[in-house]
Amino acid sequence: MKILIFLLLLYSCTPSPQRLLKQAIKDEQKQNYTSAEQKYLTIVVKYNTSDVAPEAKYRLGLLYKDIFKDYTQAQLWFTKVIDEHKESQFCRLAQIGLLESPDYLGIIDGNKIVLGDIESLGKNMRFVTEYKKLDFDLYLATTKLYAGETIVKQYTKFYYKDGDTVKESSVNLKTDNTAKYTTIFKLPIQKNNSWTTEKEGKTVVYTIVDTNLVVKTKKGFSFENCIKVMEQNKGEKGVRFLYYAPNKGCVKITTANITELYKEYPTIELVE
Repeated sequence: MKILIFLLLLYSCTPSPQRLLKQAIKDEQKQNYTSAEQKYLTIVVKYNTSDVAPEAKYRLGLLYKDIFKDYTQAQLWFTKVIDEHKESQFCRLAQIGLLESPDYLGIIDGNKIVLGDIESLGKNMRFVTEYKKLDFDLYLATTKLYAGETIVKQYTKFYYKDGDTVKESSVNLKTDNTAKYTTIFKLPIQKNNSWTTEKEGKTVVYTIVDTNLVVKTKKGFSFENCIKVMEQNKGEKGVRFLYYAPNKGCVKITTANITELYKEYPTIELVE
């Protein structure tokens, strides 16, 4: 009888998964991130079949992505949500989280990328792009092209993070029913991953040709864990290599001939 009473007391003192989730969220709000992590882990270990397990796994992914900067763990938890909870509302959010662990395109609210010509390091010509978040999966980018200090061109693009891809378009793909877009990025981030898309009326092939690179610029910037993507218009001999730094975006662009890919000619780099 005493054992039964003890077990009942123990069970009654154990917080429900719903209560644990609320406590973990409060911990996050108070910046007690380690405590929140432990509560989320308790939910997924002890209450993996509960209705709050998908959210706990998703929030674990966010913690590792945004706070601990452990992208391997972030990818693991986002993948668990996608694989194990396909019907959950958090599946879609986890797909976005996976694209952003890290975000190689730099499509982050408030991010600013300034690329300039190699010869003058941006004094003669530079592209200034700024991103604004419209929705959890939708961004607007405004790009200004400068010749010296004069703006000679300005345009906007929408970026839609859709599943394992990032789509670029001149219209809002969430509200406009159109097939006119360019898939500028596609998971997984690994060598030889390749995809074909349409860009400005041409068929373009993108291929991830290298990862884990260190990229340095003439301005003295240095970035680790970069990826190198080859962009080739189908049927043409000229190619471009786009170098992306994690959570920054494109930091360098070079050109080459398909027959001599080892001969790269830098054209544009990050200058600010």
